[in-house]
Amino acid sequence: MNTKKLIVEGMFRLMKNKPFEKITIQMVINECDVSRSTFYRHYSDKYDLMNWCYQSYVDTLIKNVRKGDWEHQLCLIFQFFSDHHQYFEKAFKVQGKNSFESFLYEYSYAFYRETYLKNTGDEELNTEARIALEFNCMGAVYVVRQWLDSGRSVSVTELAKIIFQLIPEMYRKYL
Repeated sequence: MNTKKLIVEGMFRLMKNKPFEKITIQMVINECDVSRSTFYRHYSDKYDLMNWCYQSYVDTLIKNVRKGDWEHQLCLIFQFFSDHHQYFEKAFKVQGKNSFESFLYEYSYAFYRETYLKNTGDEELNTEARIALEFNCMGAVYVVRQWLDSGRSVSVTELAKIIFQLIPEMYRKYL
């Protein structure tokens, strides 16, 4: 098993039983039986690790996505959130500039921005495209947080369908 994945799995195990702010790098390296230098070779800090737990999964999905398949990819992403809900419920509680919520917004924004610019040939987003994307990404992050906080009362499939339909058409047509 690769070291990054080993450390990620250790973080998932730790966050099942402890809030993020109580987890130390020492606890992570003890859980994974890796050295401190090995940890820092892969992650800059525990916030980087927390975010990588999501990013590594979604990056793999995005790499294989075909146009017209984004709603299904959203299902897979929301299923990942649901399968690891204890982890993500705690991750969303982290506040400040290194918060998971900020990371998720930036990560989502970058994905949609790059997809849009690649397909339009534009170099930058115009004002309408930027504001629509900011509004959509912030709203989607909020909805996911509320969905987790409410016990995932809406099915993964229904949530993916709704979120997909709420993506502005100027972006959705390229997905």
